Amino acid sequence: MKSLRSKILYMSWILIGCSVLGMGIYVSILLKTSYLDSLTNRLQKEVHLLAETIPWEEYMKNKQAFQTQAIHYKELLGTRVTFIDQNGRVLADSGDIEEPLKVNQDLTKLGEVRKFLTSGKQSTQRRNDDIYVSYPVERQNKPVGMIRLAVDLDDINRSMEEIWISLIAGLLISLLLAGFASSRIAKGVSEPLEEMTQTAVDIAKKGWHYRVRAEGSSEIVRLGQAINRMAYHLQRQMEKVRKNKRRLLSVIESMESGLLMINAEGKISLVNKSFERMFGVPAADLIGTSYEDFSTTYDLPSIISEVAEKGVKFGQEIHLYYPEERILEASFTPMYMESNGCGVVAVFHDLTEIRRLEQLRKDFVANVSHELKTPITSIRGFAETLLDGADQDPEINREFLQIILDESIRLQQLVSDLLELSRIESKKQVIHGKRASIYSLISSVVKTLEEQAKEKEIEIWINIPEDFDVKVDHDRFKQILINLLANAINYTPTGGKVTIEAEDSSDFWKLQVKDTGIGIPPEDLPRIFERFYRVDKARSRFSGGTGLGLAIVKHLVEVHKGKIDVESTVGEGTNFILTFNKNIK
Repeated sequence: MKSLRSKILYMSWILIGCSVLGMGIYVSILLKTSYLDSLTNRLQKEVHLLAETIPWEEYMKNKQAFQTQAIHYKELLGTRVTFIDQNGRVLADSGDIEEPLKVNQDLTKLGEVRKFLTSGKQSTQRRNDDIYVSYPVERQNKPVGMIRLAVDLDDINRSMEEIWISLIAGLLISLLLAGFASSRIAKGVSEPLEEMTQTAVDIAKKGWHYRVRAEGSSEIVRLGQAINRMAYHLQRQMEKVRKNKRRLLSVIESMESGLLMINAEGKISLVNKSFERMFGVPAADLIGTSYEDFSTTYDLPSIISEVAEKGVKFGQEIHLYYPEERILEASFTPMYMESNGCGVVAVFHDLTEIRRLEQLRKDFVANVSHELKTPITSIRGFAETLLDGADQDPEINREFLQIILDESIRLQQLVSDLLELSRIESKKQVIHGKRASIYSLISSVVKTLEEQAKEKEIEIWINIPEDFDVKVDHDRFKQILINLLANAINYTPTGGKVTIEAEDSSDFWKLQVKDTGIGIPPEDLPRIFERFYRVDKARSRFSGGTGLGLAIVKHLVEVHKGKIDVESTVGEGTNFILTFNKNIK
């Protein structure tokens, strides 16, 4: 592909060459024609003058005079002069008489000469490279002969050759000058255009910051300014597009809902991180693949195909079992493209936690109802028995009243724990952190439960290698420790042991409550911090627990920015491990 500069040079050389060549041909033809016409006109005048002035009758007496005059007129006029009598005989010729006269041979015939002489008209002819002009000589209105002047055109042809040589030389010089001038002009035109072309190519390759130098003629300057304005507006538009794209991607990636987009060709074009997490498939394995190849525990491809074919919105709750059990609300919406075809946008909302909370609420209501029903039924039953006459027996009366009192206390404790748990979960619990010795906090709680431990002959050991200060809410921390110690005492057989250990570190401190009790089965460990959850419901109710203690402990630990873990072996004991950050305010 030729460059603009070479095209300009090539076209300028062709145009200038053709123009000069055409002009030269035209001028040469014009010059030759004009010269021949002028020469012919001169010959006609000269032959006419000779025919009028030559003393023909005198020379007829001495025919040698014709030859002398022919040579004289040749030298004078620079033409070939021939005298012919009325019978067509050559009287004299300034040329070679021995050579046949190469002029209009027909006129040498007698009949033709007489015809020409009787016409009294001048004759002009061109043959080969000669011009012949003949004129009759009349005396007393009678033709007595004729004079012919001839000119050889070799000189004219040589002159024309010189003109052609000059023309060619001029053409070459013109081409060189035109090439130089065209090169300068082409450079001035092509360089800005080439720069603009390269800039346009760079802009097309997303080089929006490139600009054109506005130099050259006014048209090129305006073109460069237009390209710069276009590049500026494109840069602004692309910045807006990129910004909007980043915003959209940020929104899509931050969505808690899973997003799946299928284009009109049936290829997956977009997947966000929530979708990856829900279905356990990396986006790199999905982008660009057909949705029909996407296999899950639920048949999504058939739903997507139906939505794309019918073009109607579809919603359904689906249950997944891999990579983990989830309940999802799926919404499939057709997405019409500019081209033929229909894509699909699928949005998945995770309802697992909502359904779990709904189930917890149902279980909570059922558990609360059950826990309240038992003491209320006992109180009512024993009260009715007393009213029916059992109050007459002092022993029975006192026994029933003691049961009513115990159930009332249990009911009061249950209501108190429910209110406490509700207050903690409402996030309105305010922690007032104060520094205190960890040993003093633990020993005060141990003294509170010392009598309960003695009744079951359970030893409580405090193992703190070196005392240290902690910053906690004293009341809430004691509540945590009381619940853990009470559970340890309740679920440890007679003669067992409970150990409380505390350990300090640079960024955190740790508290452990170990017992040698009945332990917790592995399948129950994940649920022991749920409200009203009991490993052994009969034994728990017999121990007087409400099923809310560990739930309260877990929330209080989290309020202190700590975490709680549990290790347990059935028949060997349980260890609750509490870890607290030392930098809480």
